[in-house]
Amino acid sequence: MDIHFLSDVTEQAEVRYISMHTETRRYDVAVLTSPRLEEKNEVVFIDLQGPRYTKINKNHIEDSEYLAHAFNVNEYESDEIYEILNQILNN
Repeated sequence: MDIHFLSDVTEQAEVRYISMHTETRRYDVAVLTSPRLEEKNEVVFIDLQGPRYTKINKNHIEDSEYLAHAFNVNEYESDEIYEILNQILNN
């Protein structure tokens, strides 16, 4: 097998674990940041209750259709995820 690595970088990352509940469900999430992600104004948002995660630009978290697709949720739940992300990223 012929493998050509295009990139192989190791860096320190910060992971914030958060558990909360809303009117409809409980959320257990992790938010991952690193210098490389910060350069692009991005975070990795991980749903710890399911196999869902996404890398998202902090300026685009209000895109409820993207959040609904990324986390396989309905529009109401995507609005909740937006509120969660908004609170987390602005603290």
